[in-house]
Amino acid sequence: MLKSGKPNSQELIYEMVMLIREELHHFYHVLEMMETYGIEYENINSSRYAKGLLRHVKTHEPDALIDKLICGAYIEARSCERFAKIAPHLDKELGDFYVSLLRSEARHYQDYLQLAKEIAGTDISERVAFFGTIEADLIESPDEDFKFHSGQPNSNTNI
Repeated sequence: MLKSGKPNSQELIYEMVMLIREELHHFYHVLEMMETYGIEYENINSSRYAKGLLRHVKTHEPDALIDKLICGAYIEARSCERFAKIAPHLDKELGDFYVSLLRSEARHYQDYLQLAKEIAGTDISERVAFFGTIEADLIESPDEDFKFHSGQPNSNTNI
């Protein structure tokens, strides 16, 4: 994490905490919607998509944090895209909920990238492009386990 002596570190920590609070708020609302629709909470493993991105995160700080924020930005952007595709096919209550989430996800991916830029203090476009290549491969390649964030389903995919 950021050292308190670094410029803007308290501000960056505050921004990260606000993002975390909003994500937890969304999780709470998801749980409420699941209850409304009679869906029991079930713990699921991370998707191949998320694991595939995180596998390429550097291991030393602050580069590890910067990479994780870039991965988070891709995950948020992909969530936004998928909420937008799914929302029109749902009933009004759930569709409206997905639209509210996609608006937040759109803002979050930008927030994650901005935080990564501020922490790096230098241009991160090369690293963003690096993860973009990995992300493209993950969403275009066959995936055995169909999830919200997954690649192309194939004939053996668990749906």
